[in-house]
Amino acid sequence: MPRPAGVDSPSLLLSWARTLRRVVSWHRRGVAALLTFAAVLGGLRAVSAPEAPGTPVVTVVGDVPGGSPLTRDQLTVRQVPAALVPGEAVLATEDAVGRTPAGPLTAGTILTEAGLVGPGLARGTPGRVVVPTRLADAGTAGVVRVGHAIDVMATDPGTGQVTRVASRARVAAIPNEESGGALGGSVRAEDVLVLLEVSQPESLDLTRAAATSRLSIVLPNA
Repeated sequence: MPRPAGVDSPSLLLSWARTLRRVVSWHRRGVAALLTFAAVLGGLRAVSAPEAPGTPVVTVVGDVPGGSPLTRDQLTVRQVPAALVPGEAVLATEDAVGRTPAGPLTAGTILTEAGLVGPGLARGTPGRVVVPTRLADAGTAGVVRVGHAIDVMATDPGTGQVTRVASRARVAAIPNEESGGALGGSVRAEDVLVLLEVSQPESLDLTRAAATSRLSIVLPNA
């Protein structure tokens, strides 16, 4: 008479093993599905999360040469993290249209008051002012660059006497001039206009010398 299958029966052991494999397989699929769902949910949250608030600043769309007034189509407003906004940044295009950059700008540059021709050029430097100055030699424009420190010399046309009227004046801007110049009036073809940052006393000396003498420059040693 056949013996009943016991716990050590091969068929019973094989059945248990198959059941265990099915349970483990189902458990693994369930865990994998839960992990996949969590990853997808996290990705959706990251995509839909609002961007961190920024500060609107005016930037230039493309490269801009120095000395030419800015036009509206050269400007755009971008949102920039507050920590990256420079001091005295220009915040509205209306505050930049028609103004002249003190030097060339590359695409994406954030405009600042200190980088535009106007009162902002000498801000942050106590006792310094910006003075429009006409130099007698137009060739100067090919030698001097924005940021250079120069000495300004005044030559009396009657006596030929030469006097230094400004020392280490910083070139704040070199505006381009067309049809009479940026400040109006007649301009000799050999003259060139530069904006110089000088001390208050030197600004008076420059103004007096400009009325009676021809101004030239000397590039001092560093």
